[in-house]
Amino acid sequence: MHSSELFEKVSRQVITAMETSGVDWCKSWAPIGGRGPFSIDSGKSYTGFNTLILGMSRMSQGWSSNEFGTFKAWRRKGYSVAKGQKGTHITFYKSGTKTIENDNGQEETKAWRTLKLYTVFNAEQISDYTPLDIKDVPEFTANPNTAMDTLASDVGVDVRNVDLAQAFYAPDPDYVNMPRIEQFESAEAYACTLGHEITHWTKHKTRLDRNEGYAFEELIAEMGSAMLAASLGISPTPREDHAKYLNSWIKELKDKPSSIQKASAKAQASTTYLLNAQSQKVGLAA
Repeated sequence: MHSSELFEKVSRQVITAMETSGVDWCKSWAPIGGRGPFSIDSGKSYTGFNTLILGMSRMSQGWSSNEFGTFKAWRRKGYSVAKGQKGTHITFYKSGTKTIENDNGQEETKAWRTLKLYTVFNAEQISDYTPLDIKDVPEFTANPNTAMDTLASDVGVDVRNVDLAQAFYAPDPDYVNMPRIEQFESAEAYACTLGHEITHWTKHKTRLDRNEGYAFEELIAEMGSAMLAASLGISPTPREDHAKYLNSWIKELKDKPSSIQKASAKAQASTTYLLNAQSQKVGLAA
């Protein structure tokens, strides 16, 4: 499978989720209250586009386990893939530098980056293997609003209650506006809305310097909010007012399937930025 075919396949899955689940579409892939898909080889969690790919594959197949590994990885552990099982393609970027000769005959260093595809199998596709995580019970934080509020405070987000009728990020004065928590249906809804807005906050030129079209930026923020919620043990709760973006997102994905990879990568970059900033802040305070 070529990367373009993978982008088209995943885009079709996302479009289907948006068409059938509406604003709940993130629930078709986001890790819920615990660890997301991870590699049996390294023990590390998959990130970005791979989180989306494996999350949707897990949900569509009804797997309970989040353990994944390549054919060789399972063999190294003494197990084999069950007969007839088909793997899931994931992406991996390799990068480096090389020395080339320019038009003036001088040597210069040029960076390169290439995309490779790998095939992985879920633990429930493996013969005579009992998944180690299959009995894990999703763990939700008891105070979802506090968890997201703490994140925003730790990383230095200026959260105000200027306009109690709507949530938004104001780029020029650089602040996030939020209605009060009692105006939301649940603490989870408040937390995920705040997560959405602080994902927008990371686009500022002094942070990740992200400059995307309005609807596409909303898609990044929606995915970023789901990733933050998963990381903080909060049940992903969609914003009903984002139904208005669904058609534009679907059109974007149909016109340019690779957009889903770009959106998930930028959402992951935002999530990583925020969590790393919080970790550094807490570490310095300790």
